[in-house]
Amino acid sequence: MLYRHICEVCNKEAILSPDQAYNQGWDYPPRMTKFQVVSPRTCGSCSIAGSLWWAMTMEGKQIDDLSQQQRETLHRILNEPDSITVPN
Repeated sequence: MLYRHICEVCNKEAILSPDQAYNQGWDYPPRMTKFQVVSPRTCGSCSIAGSLWWAMTMEGKQIDDLSQQQRETLHRILNEPDSITVPN
């Protein structure tokens, strides 16, 4: 299964299997977390400090306080794995 990986910090995108993503340092389900759970979705080069998880957990932001990009990330996470599955 291939998934579309989008770093929510630098916007890098890659089409990878879960094993490829894990080996390249991506924080993405199903190896690093579970689908539909707000947690960092970052590439191997970026810090979690710019992630939606950071904004909500560490900065205490509520949904109404999120940027448009953060809201799009939240929507994508809540609709996983369908929102990131690459069709065959």
